[in-house]
Amino acid sequence: MERIPFAPSLSKHEDEIMVKPPNARPLSLTILACLIFTYAIFVIGWDLVAPFERDYTQGPASVVFGLRVSGWSAQLMHGLQLLVAVRLAYGLWTMQAWGWAFAMMVVGYIIISTTVWVAVYQDFGRIMFAFVNLVIVNMLLLLIFPHREKFR
Repeated sequence: MERIPFAPSLSKHEDEIMVKPPNARPLSLTILACLIFTYAIFVIGWDLVAPFERDYTQGPASVVFGLRVSGWSAQLMHGLQLLVAVRLAYGLWTMQAWGWAFAMMVVGYIIISTTVWVAVYQDFGRIMFAFVNLVIVNMLLLLIFPHREKFR
Protein backbone atom coordinates (compact mmCIF):
# COMPACT_ATOMS: atom_id res chain seq x y z
CA MET A 1 0.00 0.00 0.00
CA GLU A 2 1.39 3.35 -1.00
CA ARG A 3 1.50 6.23 1.45
CA ILE A 4 -0.15 9.41 0.29
CA PRO A 5 1.80 12.46 1.41
CA PHE A 6 -0.05 15.10 3.30
CA ALA A 7 0.31 18.80 2.52
CA PRO A 8 3.73 19.67 1.23
CA SER A 9 6.04 21.05 3.88
CA LEU A 10 7.86 24.32 3.67
CA SER A 11 11.33 24.44 2.25
CA LYS A 12 14.16 24.09 4.75
CA HIS A 13 14.96 27.80 4.54
CA GLU A 14 11.33 28.86 5.11
CA ASP A 15 11.01 26.37 7.94
CA GLU A 16 14.04 27.85 9.73
CA ILE A 17 12.62 31.36 9.40
CA MET A 18 9.16 30.42 10.67
CA VAL A 19 10.15 28.20 13.61
CA LYS A 20 12.56 29.53 16.18
CA PRO A 21 14.44 26.85 18.13
CA PRO A 22 13.47 26.78 21.84
CA ASN A 23 17.06 27.46 22.97
CA ALA A 24 17.69 30.36 20.60
CA ARG A 25 19.70 33.17 22.14
CA PRO A 26 17.40 36.07 23.11
CA LEU A 27 18.15 39.49 21.65
CA SER A 28 18.89 40.90 25.12
CA LEU A 29 21.69 38.34 25.66
CA THR A 30 23.08 39.01 22.19
CA ILE A 31 23.25 42.74 22.91
CA LEU A 32 24.73 42.11 26.37
CA ALA A 33 27.44 39.79 25.03
CA CYS A 34 28.34 42.34 22.34
CA LEU A 35 28.51 45.18 24.89
CA ILE A 36 30.72 43.15 27.24
CA PHE A 37 33.03 42.15 24.38
CA THR A 38 33.24 45.77 23.19
CA TYR A 39 34.02 46.94 26.73
CA ALA A 40 36.69 44.27 27.06
CA ILE A 41 38.46 45.28 23.87
CA PHE A 42 38.12 49.05 23.98
CA VAL A 43 38.33 49.81 27.71
CA ILE A 44 40.26 46.98 29.36
CA GLY A 45 42.40 46.31 26.29
CA TRP A 46 43.21 49.98 25.81
CA ASP A 47 44.05 50.35 29.51
CA LEU A 48 46.38 47.37 29.17
CA VAL A 49 48.20 48.94 26.21
CA ALA A 50 48.12 52.62 27.27
CA PRO A 51 47.19 52.92 30.97
CA PHE A 52 44.77 55.69 31.90
CA GLU A 53 46.05 58.40 34.23
CA ARG A 54 44.76 58.18 37.80
CA ASP A 55 45.05 60.97 40.33
CA TYR A 56 46.03 58.55 43.12
CA THR A 57 48.99 56.92 41.33
CA GLN A 58 51.29 57.16 38.36
CA GLY A 59 51.38 54.43 35.75
CA PRO A 60 49.06 51.45 35.46
CA ALA A 61 46.42 51.03 38.15
CA SER A 62 43.48 48.75 38.74
CA VAL A 63 41.04 47.73 41.45
CA VAL A 64 40.99 44.12 42.63
CA PHE A 65 38.35 43.03 45.15
CA GLY A 66 37.91 46.71 45.96
CA LEU A 67 41.60 47.38 46.63
CA ARG A 68 43.78 49.57 44.43
CA VAL A 69 46.83 47.97 42.85
CA SER A 70 49.39 49.63 40.63
CA GLY A 71 52.43 48.83 38.53
CA TRP A 72 53.00 45.36 37.13
CA SER A 73 50.37 43.80 39.38
CA ALA A 74 47.82 46.18 37.84
CA GLN A 75 48.90 45.16 34.35
CA LEU A 76 48.57 41.48 35.28
CA MET A 77 45.09 42.19 36.66
CA HIS A 78 44.15 44.02 33.44
CA GLY A 79 45.13 40.88 31.54
CA LEU A 80 43.03 38.73 33.88
CA GLN A 81 40.09 41.15 33.67
CA LEU A 82 40.31 41.08 29.87
CA LEU A 83 40.26 37.27 29.93
CA VAL A 84 37.27 37.23 32.32
CA ALA A 85 35.29 39.75 30.25
CA VAL A 86 35.92 37.90 26.97
CA ARG A 87 35.05 34.57 28.60
CA LEU A 88 31.85 36.07 30.02
CA ALA A 89 30.86 37.45 26.63
CA TYR A 90 31.55 34.04 25.03
CA GLY A 91 29.59 32.22 27.76
CA LEU A 92 26.59 34.49 27.23
CA TRP A 93 26.89 34.25 23.44
CA THR A 94 26.97 30.44 23.41
CA MET A 95 24.53 30.11 26.32
CA GLN A 96 26.49 27.27 27.88
CA ALA A 97 25.65 26.20 31.45
CA TRP A 98 29.03 27.43 32.66
CA GLY A 99 28.19 30.86 31.15
CA TRP A 100 25.30 31.23 33.59
CA ALA A 101 27.47 30.18 36.56
CA PHE A 102 30.31 32.44 35.39
CA ALA A 103 27.94 35.40 35.07
CA MET A 104 26.78 34.86 38.66
CA MET A 105 30.42 34.76 39.82
CA VAL A 106 31.12 38.04 38.01
CA VAL A 107 28.04 39.62 39.59
CA GLY A 108 29.24 38.48 43.04
CA TYR A 109 32.73 39.83 42.37
CA ILE A 110 31.39 43.24 41.30
CA ILE A 111 29.22 43.50 44.42
CA ILE A 112 32.08 42.51 46.75
CA SER A 113 34.59 44.75 44.99
CA THR A 114 32.28 47.77 45.04
CA THR A 115 31.40 47.27 48.71
CA VAL A 116 35.04 46.92 49.78
CA TRP A 117 36.11 49.90 47.66
CA VAL A 118 33.52 52.20 49.24
CA ALA A 119 34.24 50.89 52.78
CA VAL A 120 38.05 51.08 52.54
CA TYR A 121 38.58 54.30 50.63
CA GLN A 122 35.41 56.15 51.61
CA ASP A 123 35.92 58.16 48.47
CA PHE A 124 32.48 59.71 48.46
CA GLY A 125 33.48 62.04 45.63
CA ARG A 126 33.42 58.93 43.43
CA ILE A 127 30.36 57.32 44.97
CA MET A 128 28.63 57.73 41.63
CA PHE A 129 31.09 55.16 40.21
CA ALA A 130 29.94 52.66 42.84
CA PHE A 131 26.33 53.43 41.98
CA VAL A 132 27.05 52.83 38.28
CA ASN A 133 28.60 49.45 39.18
CA LEU A 134 25.44 48.46 41.05
CA VAL A 135 23.28 49.57 38.11
CA ILE A 136 25.45 47.45 35.80
CA VAL A 137 25.04 44.43 38.09
CA ASN A 138 21.27 44.87 38.21
CA MET A 139 21.06 45.27 34.43
CA LEU A 140 23.17 42.13 34.00
CA LEU A 141 20.84 40.21 36.29
CA LEU A 142 17.69 41.62 34.67
CA LEU A 143 18.88 40.61 31.21
CA ILE A 144 20.16 37.15 32.17
CA PHE A 145 17.82 35.87 34.90
CA PRO A 146 14.65 35.45 32.80
CA HIS A 147 16.59 33.20 30.41
CA ARG A 148 18.44 31.09 33.00
CA GLU A 149 16.72 27.85 31.92
CA LYS A 150 17.88 28.28 28.32
CA PHE A 151 21.54 27.93 29.32
CA ARG A 152 22.39 24.34 28.46
